[in-house]
Amino acid sequence: MDDARSPDQDTLVIALSRFDGAMTRVESLASKLVDRVERAEMEIGASASADLDRARLAEALDMSKSREAELQGAAEEAAAALDAAIEDLRMIVTEEE
Repeated sequence: MDDARSPDQDTLVIALSRFDGAMTRVESLASKLVDRVERAEMEIGASASADLDRARLAEALDMSKSREAELQGAAEEAAAALDAAIEDLRMIVTEEE
């Protein structure tokens, strides 16, 4: 058998070699793109989680502000009641003198 190649075979070997190199580059780029997509998906997940945390914190803040307003109202009522009681005591002490 003759190991010599025909020009057509040489051209085919060169083309296959180029094709193999191109496929290697495509696979490398595809792998990098998959990594980038996975990182982007993780960032989206983290962002969604942060949005949920912000929503929970905003709701807790609203509830705290509402409770603060209630407590402020109760404190004002208590202060008014104490002022009235002090005034009553002063009148009683003044009458007894």
